[in-house]
Amino acid sequence: MTLSQIYSFLSPLPCSEQSDAEAEAMARELEEAAENIVQEFEQGMAQIMDNLEKAQLAFDDLSELLEGEEGFALSQGVWQRDGWRELDDLRKKLENLKELRELVRGLGRSGGKGPLRKAPEEVEAPRNPPGVVRSPLQPEEVRGLARSGELSRMLPSEMALLAHGWPRKVQQNGLEGVGTAVVTRESDGEDAQLVEEEYYLPGAHAARMLHRVRRAERMLLSYERCGWLDDTPSRLTGRQEIRPAAEMGPIILCLDTSGSMRGAREVVAKALALECLRGAHRQQRPCYLYAFSGPEQVQELELSVDMKSLDKLLEFLSCSFSGGTDVDRPLQLSLERLQKDEWSRADILMVTDGEIAPPNQKLLDEIAKAHDDLGLEVHGLIVSSQVSDSMEKLCTHLHVFKSWTAVGAESWMY
Repeated sequence: MTLSQIYSFLSPLPCSEQSDAEAEAMARELEEAAENIVQEFEQGMAQIMDNLEKAQLAFDDLSELLEGEEGFALSQGVWQRDGWRELDDLRKKLENLKELRELVRGLGRSGGKGPLRKAPEEVEAPRNPPGVVRSPLQPEEVRGLARSGELSRMLPSEMALLAHGWPRKVQQNGLEGVGTAVVTRESDGEDAQLVEEEYYLPGAHAARMLHRVRRAERMLLSYERCGWLDDTPSRLTGRQEIRPAAEMGPIILCLDTSGSMRGAREVVAKALALECLRGAHRQQRPCYLYAFSGPEQVQELELSVDMKSLDKLLEFLSCSFSGGTDVDRPLQLSLERLQKDEWSRADILMVTDGEIAPPNQKLLDEIAKAHDDLGLEVHGLIVSSQVSDSMEKLCTHLHVFKSWTAVGAESWMY
């Protein structure tokens, strides 16, 4: 039933033509029409809401997707793409790929702790990328007040409660008294005796018992001492705070998408691309992807959490790898990008199976010059058991992938 038909039912009818039977029939038809509209809306939104939930699990903060210039619109195809299924599968695999998370964190000069500045708040969360979190395990400063069971951190008010329940002593001459201690000393050749008698203030017993209960329940009002702990699995909360966060350098990812990278190697490559996006997003640093295969076959993609970039990433995750291998062009493009001020502190990560031709000598000289002038580091992730001579010449740091069981493969196969 269309909306025009619904409006026609809602229009008033003359009293002479309207009967009880007609009113009941119209009510039934309106109810059926409303149910159909709700069912169609639920069916249309089911996939979108499922993809939105997958995005929330993959990225801590979706404000740029939901509150940007485009906003959240059902007409945008990004929420209806099939690539969300591949993205969610890669996210689950990344939970067991600690070596990839640590590799991405080490890219880009600077990072970790730094000067105090306004940055996204992080809280400790297992199976998440490492970050800098506030922790009582690093007591560096007094942040405020908290409840605890530690006597060393309790406030003077709690100490006064404890002192009120403590017995007092008064010195008197003589030997009388209950619970007394006798102290003998000589003075002017005569024995003199002093008696210390214990007594309690009113309410002392109740104060002592109250303090014991509060300590047993860890409810003593105490100073909150904490500091910043580095390299701790954490997630973003979506809030901002003043924290010791260093600005990390950008990431340039060169990804081999040749035919030899199919299978488990392709899964590793795509998972690393996703982790680079997640790491760059949470650490607020740029990230750029060069997906290369044969000569002059280079796909460029800026990895950021916005509608345009995410749409291209989902398309990339849905494609299969094919073609040859030529590393010269992506490396040349990476060096050109390093000449820009905002990318001058970037590191390059080359991901390949090692089956590449030796790079051009002129290109190697330019990389060596960038290493001396800009401090460029070229990391190589080998998704194979063999390290080629070409990769040893090209990279300053080589990493061999080992967690094959996490991507459904065995090490002997590669």
